[in-house]
Amino acid sequence: MTAYIVCEGERDAQLLKRLLPEEFVSNVEVVAAGGLSAVKSLARSLIVRRQAPVAIVADADATILEQVEQRLKDTEEIVENIAANTPVKVILAVPTLEIIFFQDISLLSRLLGYAPSQDMLSSAVYQPWQALKQLISQSKNFQSQSQLVEQLTNEDLEILRKAPVIQEVIQFLQSVRETAGAL
Repeated sequence: MTAYIVCEGERDAQLLKRLLPEEFVSNVEVVAAGGLSAVKSLARSLIVRRQAPVAIVADADATILEQVEQRLKDTEEIVENIAANTPVKVILAVPTLEIIFFQDISLLSRLLGYAPSQDMLSSAVYQPWQALKQLISQSKNFQSQSQLVEQLTNEDLEILRKAPVIQEVIQFLQSVRETAGAL
């Protein structure tokens, strides 16, 4: 049985594919839907038509707890009311998926080839994608987030997999595998 991870954009899909532990690579498909509305629609289609387990990984686009919780609730309601017995999980990256790069500053510094300023790290709390984009533009090691992701080592991936949002994805896939015995 194939499980699906539905995310918003191609950058997110590339990152999630690289972060998937090897044991899930052959039975999990990561799909970029193109925005939150499209994510919800595609997830609903996969649940209804394929009755396949679906994890939605989307940006919260907020850091205020009430806003994050509301976005989570709204998204869960849209997919869970049609899921019946199909495993579904909504996982929000707060504020965006790129925040995972800022959870280990020594890793980020090593990847970039320089230590980010405190101002840049502070701005990353609210706008991690913009901060990462700016940091990469100043790096001699990479020209884009895509290049950065492709050059991550196994050790780098292990560190990034410790991020809470990635841990939630892995836990969902493990629970689906245990329940279905198929992943």
